[in-house]
Amino acid sequence: MIKPLYIFSLLVFFLSSCNVSKPTNYSFEATKNSLHPQFLVYHHSNDLSELYFKVNSEDLLYSRKNISEPFSAQLLLEYIIYKKNYKEILDSGSFTMMDKYLDNKKPEIDTNFHFKFLFSELGNIDVKITDVNRSRSYFETITIDKLKVSNRQFFILKDSSENIIFNNYFNSGQTVFIESDFNKNNLFATNNNTIFPLSPPPFSKSQQPIFPKKTSSSHQLSFKNNRLSFTTPERGFIFFQLDTLTDLGFTLFNFRPNYPKLTDPRSLIAPLRYLTTNQEYNQILAKKNPKLAVDQYWLSKAASKERARTLIRTYYSRIELANKLFTCHLEGWKTDRGLISVIFGAPSYVSQNKNVEIWNYGDDNNVNSLKFVFDRKVNPFSNNDFALKRNYSFKNPWYRAVESWRNGKVYIIQ
Repeated sequence: MIKPLYIFSLLVFFLSSCNVSKPTNYSFEATKNSLHPQFLVYHHSNDLSELYFKVNSEDLLYSRKNISEPFSAQLLLEYIIYKKNYKEILDSGSFTMMDKYLDNKKPEIDTNFHFKFLFSELGNIDVKITDVNRSRSYFETITIDKLKVSNRQFFILKDSSENIIFNNYFNSGQTVFIESDFNKNNLFATNNNTIFPLSPPPFSKSQQPIFPKKTSSSHQLSFKNNRLSFTTPERGFIFFQLDTLTDLGFTLFNFRPNYPKLTDPRSLIAPLRYLTTNQEYNQILAKKNPKLAVDQYWLSKAASKERARTLIRTYYSRIELANKLFTCHLEGWKTDRGLISVIFGAPSYVSQNKNVEIWNYGDDNNVNSLKFVFDRKVNPFSNNDFALKRNYSFKNPWYRAVESWRNGKVYIIQ
């Protein structure tokens, strides 16, 4: 049951951040102390919308008072819904979710709730998620777009088990069911197989292409009873549109099996390009056993097997986390934000406004402190595409960080 929210501190936090840069909680380090919730907005009618939420139970702290009681976790969700530019509060609420288990816990905790929001309006939902047992919170601002009926918030996607799909990346040959209460006629699907290079170093003058200039021909899909099915192709990504003469639509990405995880040994090789010379990289590619080649590379850089395991665990956990956070038309680790987060680790502080993110590393008095600025790019395939403002002054910090990895040490700016 949703109840009115009269929590002064929460209102102060949200309202004080309306027109200035806001702290962004990416939960960079993939540990049990970090929350990685997912949210999804879906529009049912001209005045009714819904927010879906889920979080992995592994992210939560389960505890019990004595051995005879079940383990339990408590999650508090608080939200405030605004019109565009935070000019008017439309709704607020809070509710608590409990989960208990004796032997096996559920893999996920999820919920959903309806809220009033008028058609042709834009707005935001400020959400605060708190793991009560751990007293750790997560903040996020979710955009509400009820203006353009071609965006994904007007479609609900489900897998073959009728589970709602939160992500926008899928496996080859996966059947996806698409439903819409607004769009009941046709949907056009365009396959694109463009392969993009990884991001250049932060001091380089070259930049990533924003999005593919050419796409293959589109094919038409038809809704039956507000629902259609689609089978993802072997590779590339699919751009769904109501009208192919516009740049409006939503995208499903298919980078490789089990993305964003790195389950194929060959997927471990490409991210080494940030650290290797051309000769080293080509030698790794030429070896018949990719897993052995990767292990040998890290062992050659570390002083011991234990150190090598630490390097491998840290480096590839950052790759997977970048995939979860920064995927656009590129795998997350290939993006500019992925590049910085993999090599430099989690920033000390991240602030953002609508179209800019600023990552700060280190204390103000630290000579090694850094600031990276990322600008949102106009991209029809994703609203998660940010480009780094490159500067030659990043050359020395970049090589210092890379050299640390190559010397067998995880690079961290204190």
